[in-house]
Amino acid sequence: MRRERCDRPVRLAGLIGRVALVAIVCLVLLSALWSTFAPNYTRAVVSVSRPLFRLVERPDVSIVQAQGDEIWIYRDLGGGRAAPFTWFDRYTFFAVIPLLSLMLATPGLTLRKRVIRVGAAWFALFIVHVAYLIASVELAYAAVGLTEVGAFGARTLDGWQTFVRILWEAAPVLIWVSFTAGAWNKQLRRIRLARRIDREPTPVRPVKAEG
Repeated sequence: MRRERCDRPVRLAGLIGRVALVAIVCLVLLSALWSTFAPNYTRAVVSVSRPLFRLVERPDVSIVQAQGDEIWIYRDLGGGRAAPFTWFDRYTFFAVIPLLSLMLATPGLTLRKRVIRVGAAWFALFIVHVAYLIASVELAYAAVGLTEVGAFGARTLDGWQTFVRILWEAAPVLIWVSFTAGAWNKQLRRIRLARRIDREPTPVRPVKAEG
């Protein structure tokens, strides 16, 4: 005989399905708010990146401006003149939305831990976006010959451009994994424990004789 189960064992497929469903719902809802939120986020990225551009450029030639939900980079030509060089559209930093959706959908977090980790993950991605803005502009200068390519030549430049692009695209997933690995490990331990308990047979208890 086997003992009756106290509750239904946790299934990995069901857990992943619930997480995916919650993440999709959050993604849809947050995406609808992006057009309202994007200008504020863009201005924040510009505000932090401006002094950093001055640190990495000698001389300081980049003029960074937030225009609504877009970022425009102008190059200072001297004599009070400036020419537009490149721009970043409203979806450059859209990765904030899938990151927040994944963080909100992650199971096994208390409200306090969830709020703290969402804020920390958001800040980490913000730093990545500031670094991406600066790196992509400086690499673009080198690609068109406005700055020195360096001792390693164009091949290294192409490699750096590829690396920056990959980091920009992969950052939300990497940040999500790093901030939720503990919660996922806890859920997986629960699943393994439930399966082990479900497989263990219960010793047959002797039945007391009547009479």
